[in-house]
Amino acid sequence: MTGNAISSQTDKHKNPTGYIILIGALVGVNYASAKLVTQAGVTALSATLAQLLLAGLFLYLLLRLKRERLSFRREHIKYYILNGFLGITVPTLIAYWVLKYIPAWLLTVLVTLSPLITAGLTSLVERKLIASQRLLGITIGLAGISLVTFSSVQEGQFDPIWILFGAAMPLSLAIANIYRNKAYPRDTTSIGVASGTMFSQVLLLLPALLLIDDPAATAGPMTAVWWIMLGIGFLTAGSYALTFFIQDRTDSVGFSQVGYFATISGVLVAALVFAEPISPVIFVAIAVLFVGLALTNGHLQLPSLRRPNSQSN
Repeated sequence: MTGNAISSQTDKHKNPTGYIILIGALVGVNYASAKLVTQAGVTALSATLAQLLLAGLFLYLLLRLKRERLSFRREHIKYYILNGFLGITVPTLIAYWVLKYIPAWLLTVLVTLSPLITAGLTSLVERKLIASQRLLGITIGLAGISLVTFSSVQEGQFDPIWILFGAAMPLSLAIANIYRNKAYPRDTTSIGVASGTMFSQVLLLLPALLLIDDPAATAGPMTAVWWIMLGIGFLTAGSYALTFFIQDRTDSVGFSQVGYFATISGVLVAALVFAEPISPVIFVAIAVLFVGLALTNGHLQLPSLRRPNSQSN
């Protein structure tokens, strides 16, 4: 037992950077792949339900391979539903919806707003003043996203209102982050929580699908891109599995680096697959956004703004 305990403690301190980069890459590729699904004519509701169902099945298979079980306790079911709705269903629906009108790379940039919004909302919920460095980081990050928005509207052929709708995605993710920190069930397995969350959202969306969408009309477009949908489901399951794998190996600040790599991979994939025009100004704006995010999360420290004897913002 002593040997296992030592091994476990050693594993927790292994550098998770490689996994963080991989998760970011998976997330970025997923958003770019979702663009192909929307272009095929699959509705946002149908695509979301298919993605969650496939991801849930992959995660459940992993759960069974680990000889673990789903928990159906009341507090766990509540968490599955609320966290899944805020952190998965709403963002995914918005993604498929707005991807019909904005470039795929722009959506991945908008997702990077989530840590900035989380920092701001956390200060409001906890009724604490935002530290000077974090406030500066949020301001710089918003300036970066404003520059991205202005440049993309100038070069693109889409209504800027869709950027506003897309911004609801990181807002929902930020609210989910705050809820997750307060309500995450510690007495169950992480893969079980992920699998249960996916299945709860499938059950939540199924009645809406039957009432709003026409299954017969959706079948054709879905059949044409079934292999892309299967890949998205697999990548979604993989990103969640990796997320929980490194959950005890880094803190929220370290994990927030996922946003950097999701944006980079999303921009690159969108440029290569869809030949979406990306000007040098856009890369400058993304760099400004990254500086703001690094200041907000504490990856970049400004000694003049740090409080004496403080650890990290």
